[in-house]
Amino acid sequence: MNFLLNEEQTLLRDSVRRYVEKEYSFANRLNYAASGEVNRQALEYMVSQGWMAAGLDENSGGFGGGILESCLIAEELGRAMPLEPYWALAMAPTALLSSLSTPSASALLKNILDGNVVASPLIRGSVGKNESISAKKVSATDMLITGAGGDVYGLNALSHILVVANIIDGNSIERGLFLVPLNAAGLNLNSLTLLDESLSAKLALSEVLVSSDSLIATGDEVLAATQYAEHVAVLGLCSSAIGMMAAVIDNTVEYLKVRKQFNTAIGKFQSLQHRIADMKIAIEESRAIIHRAIAKTKYGDVGSAIAVSEAKYLVSKNSAFVAAQGVQLHGAIGLTEEFVIGHYFRALTVCSHILGTPYEHLRNLASNNDYFTID
Repeated sequence: MNFLLNEEQTLLRDSVRRYVEKEYSFANRLNYAASGEVNRQALEYMVSQGWMAAGLDENSGGFGGGILESCLIAEELGRAMPLEPYWALAMAPTALLSSLSTPSASALLKNILDGNVVASPLIRGSVGKNESISAKKVSATDMLITGAGGDVYGLNALSHILVVANIIDGNSIERGLFLVPLNAAGLNLNSLTLLDESLSAKLALSEVLVSSDSLIATGDEVLAATQYAEHVAVLGLCSSAIGMMAAVIDNTVEYLKVRKQFNTAIGKFQSLQHRIADMKIAIEESRAIIHRAIAKTKYGDVGSAIAVSEAKYLVSKNSAFVAAQGVQLHGAIGLTEEFVIGHYFRALTVCSHILGTPYEHLRNLASNNDYFTID
């Protein structure tokens, strides 16, 4: 497996990093977190730079990239702990819609890439948990959607939610994907402010009336596309965590250079250098397992679900280690609200516990009969 980036991928990574350094400062993030407002400039910049389409081929309106290109963007944006999660607002919806063959899916995908619609799919609350949402036909053109379960991320940026429901028509049941406006009557969102100040919500639908125009796709391809989008979302989240881990290491190294004890910068102490080395090993280990999961997901490997769970478990484990080391090496100042390292600790904790906790992914691996076979 080749872990080296080509020239185009390197330029993409560097351009995102420059944007983060110039435009998305820690002070900027604090202001948006305090106000609860969405950073519209950040969303518009993602659209203008084509980052929304980075993971799509040319036939889908992209530039010939793939999951790796999207993950590179997610990693670099992760350095800023953005309140607008790229993996939820860009990677998950574009992966879902680009996997569908209907004209409605293609039209909606174009609107998302152009910035006219900000939509994110409803994501299962935990690994292997199937929430029940149904759509019942009430006329030739209208349906009522009812049910609860699943999580919505990037809430304050959204205009719509992509909801998968079982369409009930007499004795027949068919899976369907619907585009539901956030302000639809009967749509209830239990809004949650997470530990990192980002917004999410639990969704409940009580006889939400939708027309046939809201139905994006039906049939077996909806299930396959949804599973693929969830895998891509997890990989994007893990990549964001790697960006945060890298920022923790950078900030910690700089602090060790200026913090003095016994008239000597503590960064010169060999024991602390070893701890930084352990942190760097953890981040490279995380990158390697994400590359493996990307390769399996990209080519539709039968072991892609296992590879994604492996990545989520290991990245969660390593990010907890890196975050804890970063705070400890900063000492008491690392726990203050004004200092950035504590915010990274909280953001990495959130990454570990959404889209399946480490325990849930480990349980998923342990319950898979094929997990211990040699591939």
